[in-house]
Amino acid sequence: EGGCRAAPRLSRAPARPRSTMDALLGLQRLSLVQKICSELKNHIGVDDKTLAEFIIELAQENSTLPAFMRALDENGAEFPEDFASTLLHLVQTMAPRKRPAPSAPAASAAASSSSGPTERFSGLAIPNADPERLRKLEEEALGARAP
Repeated sequence: EGGCRAAPRLSRAPARPRSTMDALLGLQRLSLVQKICSELKNHIGVDDKTLAEFIIELAQENSTLPAFMRALDENGAEFPEDFASTLLHLVQTMAPRKRPAPSAPAASAAASSSSGPTERFSGLAIPNADPERLRKLEEEALGARAP
């Protein structure tokens, strides 16, 4: 009973430093495993973290419903199509997606002080509005008091 609950950490070994992104990906993964565990318990009465992780792996390797159902059948899990569809949808929407690390040239170019703000923040370098439109908006908002 309680197969999806986290086991207490027994060792007091120092944890390796993790980036915030690694921690966030880990939490997203735990959330997905817990959700799959919950669905399994609700539909088939099984509360097993290992089974949930296996189903997640199958769903990530088989992204279409027919392929996922075939993979489930090959591994002895004869789930109804609607339940398999729910599991696949949960994995596809909740699975953490690791962002690709920036390549060395791109990272050094972004950190370089020689590149100006326009190159580094191209979206912020777009002008807000033309002066005439801005004047009309100010008049509309402030009435006749606009400069």
